[in-house]
Amino acid sequence: MSSMFSGTTLPLLEQVARFTNKRQDVLTANVANIDTPNYKRRDLPLEAFEKALREAISTGQSRREAGVSPVNNSPSLGHTSTTALPEQLFQAIEAQSPSLNFQDNNNRSVEHEMMEMTKNNLMQSFAITLMNAQFGMLQAAIREQV
Repeated sequence: MSSMFSGTTLPLLEQVARFTNKRQDVLTANVANIDTPNYKRRDLPLEAFEKALREAISTGQSRREAGVSPVNNSPSLGHTSTTALPEQLFQAIEAQSPSLNFQDNNNRSVEHEMMEMTKNNLMQSFAITLMNAQFGMLQAAIREQV
């Protein structure tokens, strides 16, 4: 079944949706702990995720151009990589403060957290919209309505 989707962007879009879902949980925890003394805001490594995503895309393209399947190094039919991204990209780490530390040693900024949650929500919506479009094209192909 996974080979059916390997010729699409679905595996990478799935990783984006998974990342944004996990990141939303982390950002929500930051807001929930906004008044907790000594709490340090956390986030997922967004820049590292974007870099890994770019590398996964370029690796899939370079292997496709060479005619090699990224899954088992066999001749390819133009499939993109279905390799999962490193798990450490989905682990929360202490993030730099967008503002100064307060007297209770908390580095809170409600405005920053809300802005990050909004950007994250947009990225997740974009990934899901693209996934729905991919599934729509697959359904049309299955029904021979191409």
